[in-house]
Amino acid sequence: MSEEQNELLLRHLNGQLSPDEEAKVADLLRGNAEARTFLRAVAEQAVVVADVERLDQHKPQTAKVITPVFRPWKWAVAAAAAFVLLSAFVIATTPPRHTAKVSAILGPCQYIAADGKVRDEVKVGTLLRVGDTIRTRSSSAWVKLDLNSGSLMTIAGRSRLRLLNVDGRRGFQLAYGNLWATVAKQAIAKPVSIQTPTATVETKAAQFDVETHSMTSIVRVNSGTANVVRLADGQAVDVVGDHQAVVSATRSRPFAVARQPEPVNEWSCRLIAGSGAVFGKWLPPDEKNSVRLGASPMLIGKKATVFVANFSVQCSSSPPVLIESGSSVRIRGTSQTEGPVYFGITTQRIKGVFFGKYTAKVEARALGQAGEPWQVEVPLSQFNPKSKQLPGSPTGMELTDIWIVSREESAELEIHSVKFLPREVGQ
Repeated sequence: MSEEQNELLLRHLNGQLSPDEEAKVADLLRGNAEARTFLRAVAEQAVVVADVERLDQHKPQTAKVITPVFRPWKWAVAAAAAFVLLSAFVIATTPPRHTAKVSAILGPCQYIAADGKVRDEVKVGTLLRVGDTIRTRSSSAWVKLDLNSGSLMTIAGRSRLRLLNVDGRRGFQLAYGNLWATVAKQAIAKPVSIQTPTATVETKAAQFDVETHSMTSIVRVNSGTANVVRLADGQAVDVVGDHQAVVSATRSRPFAVARQPEPVNEWSCRLIAGSGAVFGKWLPPDEKNSVRLGASPMLIGKKATVFVANFSVQCSSSPPVLIESGSSVRIRGTSQTEGPVYFGITTQRIKGVFFGKYTAKVEARALGQAGEPWQVEVPLSQFNPKSKQLPGSPTGMELTDIWIVSREESAELEIHSVKFLPREVGQ
């Protein structure tokens, strides 16, 4: 072994390693017989030293009687050595639990380790282990994970994902939000299991997406097969390619597999469609508007808060919405200050994986006088990609959601209508 590896093992004995270094030691002991031999030799030497000290204290004395001196630290060394031997054996013989590595990231995210430590900055290459949680903290954020063996997973928008220890499976818990997964069929790879508040989704090979909230989960399988279990009663169905299932928290709603509907090119969000359709706070109706949704505060980092209203296509019971060249977004609302408002859209491939995020800035002059109702229509050409890897336009993709953001609390942003419009005839 190298000197660096020897030093790493010795620092492991002294309890001086960080969590990442402890993970390296576990991998080293699991795959390197020489490392286990080295650690065993060090532990055995510690035992011998402790035994010699103990015998020296108790050997017969002819000249005078000497009271043996008890030195606890020597016995502690022996005990620690025995523990190290046992740990090395357990690590070497226990198969590694599944991991997920961050392969791409955009926007504010939070990493919560299994021991409760929180990091507000997540970098490409971060390795998630069983018990760890990753959370995307804004509507414009997303994280791509590499599950090994050719499998990939993406969470986006406001989503929270935790790695679970599920027997014989690569387990995940999607507490809320959106997830896209491609599970590659491999002889040595374990199936993937995803738990939501209302369902469990398991598959050996499939491309699918899940949108979940506290009362509903929508599972769409585009290829392969996934088994979906409704937690309310344990009922299970197999969802095959080009099909979907809506899983409610209550048994009163139907639970069956249906073919995915064909895409449409326009959408008017029914703001009161149901759980998960919107993110925001409901306001009492007034003489001008029967439906009013106020933007909710969203903490996206230390001392950084924005005010957001979010609208989901799937949860509003709409068919998939196709984005065409010439499409536009029309929003009606009010704001109490003269400041810009930001529109955003999430896109994915039609019956496929996550694609990307696009945003447009609406200047204060386009909103008119502060406090007065406004209606803004933003053409697709004014939306800019949030990532350099994305094309300039999401034409041909599917619309997942629309969000509206103000950076000022005093704006008291509220939304009355959200529409996605097709291109005009002749465009």
